[in-house]
Amino acid sequence: MTSGPHVELGMYPLDSVAWAWDELWAAVHRRAPWTPDRLTRSGDVHARWYDADCLVTHVCGWPFAALHRNDMHLVGAFDVDLPDAADGYYRSVILTPHDRPLHELISSRSRAVANSADSLSGWLSLLAATVGTGAEWPGDVTFTSAHHDSLRALAKGEADVASLDAWSLALISAEEPGLVAGLRQVGIGPRIPTPAITLRKPAGDARADELRAAFVDAVESPELATARHALHIEGFASLTLDDYLATLRLGPR
Repeated sequence: MTSGPHVELGMYPLDSVAWAWDELWAAVHRRAPWTPDRLTRSGDVHARWYDADCLVTHVCGWPFAALHRNDMHLVGAFDVDLPDAADGYYRSVILTPHDRPLHELISSRSRAVANSADSLSGWLSLLAATVGTGAEWPGDVTFTSAHHDSLRALAKGEADVASLDAWSLALISAEEPGLVAGLRQVGIGPRIPTPAITLRKPAGDARADELRAAFVDAVESPELATARHALHIEGFASLTLDDYLATLRLGPR
């Protein structure tokens, strides 16, 4: 891992759009030149949430609210151009390889798969849309560490149901359409904020405001039109901490 301050926007680390993330960050850096001039890619964005040298990063909504809100300034969130998405909010899509409705999949015989137990889009949204917030899935559960791996488990018949945020699904579908070809959408998750863009707390409120303005201006600029289209990004929303604190109701009781 790079020593010294670094930046990692690693929630959607697909090879096919790495160039677009690089262009986006370069545009932000030109507007906030006190930031590192390029993205790093460690392959473990979760570890960066605990990395004091990771100045700017991308954090899943529930872990941000529950675990990291005192360590990081909230800069904002991307507004994505996807169905049921608006103003920095989106939904998860519930998928299965079977020709059965969702209510038939909520069973002790059904194997659920998710990226992690604290994932707002991959696990907490699945529970909220099926068995209820705070309840347990009635069948077996496997945690894969990545949405991409959850899709692979479905495609291989190793799982019966999974929840993916619509942004992940759109990017993966474009990069690897064969992986999702045999899957069916059977439901949607609750409306939740897209992952938070954060700045490490010691940087100060003024820097957070500068970075927010840099993201807004960069994302709206014509120079980023191609990258923005590739990433399904429509704008940058100045969400507040309250937007993320509301996700705590979806977490463990």
